[in-house]
Amino acid sequence: MHPTGAFPAPPPAHPGLTARLTQMAAADRTVADAVAAINAGEPTPLCVGLLDTPVGSDYLPAANMIVLSATYAGPTLGVIAGKLILYRLAARLEQLPVNVADPVALQAFNTRQEHLWRLANPAPASVPPPDVYRFYQGTNRENFFSGPGCISVVGLDPGKAGGGIGCKRWEKHIVAAEYKDQGWHTVTLSFEVALSYARQHTEWAMGLKEHEPARQDVAECGGLVLSFDVPRVDVDRSERWRQDNSGDHHNFQTLDAILPGQLQVVEELAVPGPLTKVAPPPMVAQIPAVQRQATAAQQPGAKRRVYPTNFT
Repeated sequence: MHPTGAFPAPPPAHPGLTARLTQMAAADRTVADAVAAINAGEPTPLCVGLLDTPVGSDYLPAANMIVLSATYAGPTLGVIAGKLILYRLAARLEQLPVNVADPVALQAFNTRQEHLWRLANPAPASVPPPDVYRFYQGTNRENFFSGPGCISVVGLDPGKAGGGIGCKRWEKHIVAAEYKDQGWHTVTLSFEVALSYARQHTEWAMGLKEHEPARQDVAECGGLVLSFDVPRVDVDRSERWRQDNSGDHHNFQTLDAILPGQLQVVEELAVPGPLTKVAPPPMVAQIPAVQRQATAAQQPGAKRRVYPTNFT
């Protein structure tokens, strides 16, 4: 804390990063509309600056400024900087008032938020040949880039997969005691499933996970998505590959090591989102009387279904 108790003045706008924001707004109408909504009532237009604290990225309302850490000053992380700018746009819009009771206003808001999120995390455009499986793996940037045993150096080692106390069911983000998963790598044919898992890493790095408030720069610890191709015949006729029937039907498991040369980074940073809103529940007076009676007249002995809530 500063001796006077006051926060330092906001940093100056960074020309390169602010130009990146301007370019994205010029190229996409939804981004331009988002910037205009944020600028409404502000004395200065939205810009982007560099600030070492807080870690990673944030938005400064007093300056109408998106701030990124100095890590993003150079061009090497330009792609991630662009994704963070889009995320901070969506996060700021989420803080602005929206009439969620108005279906039209709610739909317009959610459509814009979903578009911003998909711009940051587009689905791969290429499609594998019909005789090839394209598998995806969600992980984090530290696992992929850091240290002599990282994935970019040694590949995916099935010997490190799973655990003696059970495997983390990564497609649902819960823990289940499935000892059979130890030594088997779980991969998926669905980019969206892998992106969902990678997004959990980014949320952890941003301090968004419940009971895990530690913050790290996503350039180091955020989630990314890998892909690799395997001929279908090598999967379908091998005992070293099997479909993972205990989870998502797109998921497979393998005992084979996947070499670094087989892997491609298809998503450099999985951004949290989409940051949408939901309509409030209807008031009792708005529910038709017949529907209320049918709901209230529950059959004797019937139990209300309980849904799992520990997916985060």
